[in-house]
Amino acid sequence: MLPATFSGKHVRPIRFFGVSWNVMPLRWQSLLIVGFVLLNVILIFVHRIIIGESHEEWTIQAVRFYANRSGIMATTMIPLLFLFGGRNNIMMSVTGWSHETFNMFHRWIGRMMFFQSLVHGAGFTSYYIMDGGYEAYYYNMYKNYANLWGIIILALAGVIMLQAAYPFRHYWYEVFLVGHVVLVGVFLPGLRTHLADHGYHSYTYAALAIWMFDRFVRIVRVVLAGATTHAEIHAHGNATHLIVKPSIHFKAQPGQYAFLYVMRHKFWESHPFSIIDTKADGSYIFVAKAQAGMTRRLLKSAAHVPGNDMIRVWVEGPYGKTYPVARYETVLLIAGGIGVTAVMSYALDLKRRARSGQHVLFYWTVREAESLNWVKEQLEEVAQDGFVDIKIFITAEWSTRSTNSSTSDMINEESLRNIASGSCDSVESSRRVCSVPEKLSVNYGQRPDMRKVIEETIMQAHGGVAVVSCGPGSLVDTCRSAVADNVDKGTRRVDYFEDAFSSA
Repeated sequence: MLPATFSGKHVRPIRFFGVSWNVMPLRWQSLLIVGFVLLNVILIFVHRIIIGESHEEWTIQAVRFYANRSGIMATTMIPLLFLFGGRNNIMMSVTGWSHETFNMFHRWIGRMMFFQSLVHGAGFTSYYIMDGGYEAYYYNMYKNYANLWGIIILALAGVIMLQAAYPFRHYWYEVFLVGHVVLVGVFLPGLRTHLADHGYHSYTYAALAIWMFDRFVRIVRVVLAGATTHAEIHAHGNATHLIVKPSIHFKAQPGQYAFLYVMRHKFWESHPFSIIDTKADGSYIFVAKAQAGMTRRLLKSAAHVPGNDMIRVWVEGPYGKTYPVARYETVLLIAGGIGVTAVMSYALDLKRRARSGQHVLFYWTVREAESLNWVKEQLEEVAQDGFVDIKIFITAEWSTRSTNSSTSDMINEESLRNIASGSCDSVESSRRVCSVPEKLSVNYGQRPDMRKVIEETIMQAHGGVAVVSCGPGSLVDTCRSAVADNVDKGTRRVDYFEDAFSSA
């Protein structure tokens, strides 16, 4: 149930000729997908009811039968397609599966629906030609308004399949998102027109109701958070720090996230950000690392304003579930780069609970020392009194670290040392280790062997072990594989929790 299907890759995409083409589901997900595909194929082509006496009559009736059945099956999948693609999916609460898991199944439902639609279209094309020749085909398919719309929406479904492929989502996400909404907005009423003479309207109405419910809940969330909410933003290197105070305070749980709409930059777009912490006044703390699109524009906006900038935002959330890591005797938190935003929320929660006898380890690998500023206040709080064993690995060598940033607001060796009167020692000319008694170290020019760390943690733990990871695909895939290889070496239960976005 735990490993990826092939090659240990789940979050890391499969690449050919330098292009990312797709990612592999987990094994249990792959088993469900294979069963789903086989079931759909079987249900299309079994249980024939043929009454023709001649071979020609038998063939014509069989073709029409399969064409009808595949069309009905494709139509009945529409509500599931909309339900699994929504943010406010009641099935997430029923199953405990993540939004990413349902998004993956959403895509596979769409693929099977397109396959069934192809069988439906090809079947009726063959039927009309076999039954009355090309003249009958032209009359029934092009002169019939409802059937003509069937051809149009089949073509639209093909375009949706192409633009929803992983390379488009990965490299041109904003273009994909707008195109997806527009195409589906034409597809659904087109399907209703196609079904005008065939019945089954209830499925399009059900899909529309699901879509409207999802949008209604989104609007309610935004209104409750405050339509005039402002965010205080300021730049930290290549990331933007945001402090947002919703009108109505919703206590965010560790690992939860919210969608932000930035009024200054394409207000119709929303992007998910992990909620690092909830302050006493109800403010949410976010960090957005500049990638492309909105996050890059947000950083430029903050960098061009001296001091702190205030921008108007809409907040939709919080979403997501929280993992029950507080129940485990040993908790290993692993973050890579900006993945610290999700992991830090668990570190803060465990630190504030301070459960007696619990052992918490926090590993964070990041490229540059300046990136520690992303979570400066939170890191200083977690480092206090040594409850959490913190190990930070800065992969850039000590001798080449950037010196251009202002040190007045930096969290560096000096500020970390001031937390608990520690010291820094040179190990090599290019490496440096800074230790803050009793349980904090900063290592330059190296990265941890996470396979070894996970194996030793599980073998040495007394009681249940929870491993939480968030970061680049290579890191989280390594963590998943390492836990799967060592899950039977613990004295009690060992669980792996992953907070990473994938697009199977």
